[in-house]
Amino acid sequence: MKHFATILGATLLAADLPAAASSAAPLEECVQLSDAHRGTRANGNRQLLLRDGDAHYRVSFGRTCETLARSSRIYIATDGEHNRLCPAGTTVSAKNSRCQVESVEVIDARTWSRQARSGR
Repeated sequence: MKHFATILGATLLAADLPAAASSAAPLEECVQLSDAHRGTRANGNRQLLLRDGDAHYRVSFGRTCETLARSSRIYIATDGEHNRLCPAGTTVSAKNSRCQVESVEVIDARTWSRQARSGR
């Protein structure tokens, strides 16, 4: 019986792992980023990690975004509105290039820090 309880406990713990490991949630509505927001490239220029005060976001492009690799100054906009980050319709641009955002997730500070360190 003790062995069964151990297996059951391990099974229940394992069932909770994906939820605990995933500290991201889709962005539900648009947010206005402050001019003080900061970002860093991640995942081979397929993602941009944004930090704006206490808020942290993972912006995914679905493919490599060369705009991130070529420029240290990028612009985020949705429907022409500067610093507007939305679940759909947002672009990241610099000079003559632009990338369409595929998805935006809200992440916690720990995830942001870990991914920012591993992306460098």
